[in-house]
Amino acid sequence: MSRKITLQDIANSLHVSRTTVSLALRDHPRISEHTKSKIFTLAKRMGYEPDRVARSLATGTSSLIGVMVPDSTIVYYSEVIRGIEEATNLAGYSVVLANGSYDLAVEARRVKEMMQLRVAGVIAAPAFRTDKPKLNEFWSGLRHSNFPLVLLNRQLRPPIFHQVSADNVTGMRMAVEAIASLGHRRVAYLYGKRRTVPANQRLAAFRRYARKYHFESDRSLLVACDIGPRGGYDTCRQLWSRVKRKPTAIMTLSDAEAFGVLRFLQDNGLQVPRDVSVMGFDGFELADYSTISLSTVATPMHAIGMQAVEILIHLINKSFSPQSVILPVKLMLRESVGPVP
Repeated sequence: MSRKITLQDIANSLHVSRTTVSLALRDHPRISEHTKSKIFTLAKRMGYEPDRVARSLATGTSSLIGVMVPDSTIVYYSEVIRGIEEATNLAGYSVVLANGSYDLAVEARRVKEMMQLRVAGVIAAPAFRTDKPKLNEFWSGLRHSNFPLVLLNRQLRPPIFHQVSADNVTGMRMAVEAIASLGHRRVAYLYGKRRTVPANQRLAAFRRYARKYHFESDRSLLVACDIGPRGGYDTCRQLWSRVKRKPTAIMTLSDAEAFGVLRFLQDNGLQVPRDVSVMGFDGFELADYSTISLSTVATPMHAIGMQAVEILIHLINKSFSPQSVILPVKLMLRESVGPVP
């Protein structure tokens, strides 16, 4: 393995000081354009790569951005992370990723570890259960510090941190309106067992618009569901065994659970949408390619990640009052939704 090229190697080759090379590579105005050009050219030819650890020790920050999500294997967050990585690459930053496992204490430790690495800022999706959370000592301290932090998919009221989210309320309104327009009134909703801010937003919006469009008021049709296709499958099985009058439509927290619902219905000889309509939320790519294409509310997952990076980089350069960015969603009607039987 070849030895790593250092600033001193470049300095020795050009018979200049190491400081001159360092300043030139940082485009410092003290160094002439002619000297900068020679140093940049040689550095590229020699294959020089900056020592990020040394730079962070010298400047107190690094070209790293911390990203902390509940579970990076969830399709929603993997798409958001893809947007974050695309934006950070364009801005000359790299990503340090951690999973918080829906535990505020674990999430606080992960963010602390990132700060110890001298990351320039953090993008996080903490497990706040309400849009007016009671902050523990760590999050309260972070709120009152100047450390750059942007929340993902957490719409707090008022925005005590900078935040980027999809318009969950409008999305649920559009989904309920679409189902109601096709005559459905006995509608089940599989909501998230993990009561995070977006899950609670969607549940509250479902209840609000279900009342407006006169859905049947039957509490047995509201069922807590684990995240993922397995959660959707198992919860739909419980629902089917528990209620005598079956729903004519099923709505879910996200597309992942809807895929499980589709499989359960297929396994039990029910045809979608002839017997039961199914509506997801989030707009995973697979929704358009499942055996029965899934109707859903498409959220801009990739754009949320990119927007979070844009705000964070502005914050790194200059602090400003917390802002809330709510990105629009789009209703996608496909094969899984049809008229009431």
